[in-house]
Amino acid sequence: AGSLFEMAGQYRIALEEYVRGHEYKKAVELARTHAPERVVSLHEDWGDSLLEQNFIDMAINHYIEAGASAKAIEAALMARQWSKAESMLDGVSENERIPFMLRLARHYEDTEEFPAAERLYVD
Repeated sequence: AGSLFEMAGQYRIALEEYVRGHEYKKAVELARTHAPERVVSLHEDWGDSLLEQNFIDMAINHYIEAGASAKAIEAALMARQWSKAESMLDGVSENERIPFMLRLARHYEDTEEFPAAERLYVD
């Protein structure tokens, strides 16, 4: 349905139809030219949709595009991508960062990567 509305020049409705149909690639492409203010939120929604479908790696990239660092870190932890999660810690506030740092430190402690665990506990 989104394509029909897009061909008819009804871009707002086309965009909503693409989103409703989980056609986020088309929604983002349309938004780039006709609703640029929606691109960021669409990437976050796309990430949410991918996470629900268990496409965690792909979700991380869309969260990064959206600037949703906390969601990107959480997804990286779910995917057991420890170093990727750690590399994104600077993108969140200190209040958000501390629980992630503790989770990462515990992981490093469990895997006997003590220097990495210590670095996170001390920071």
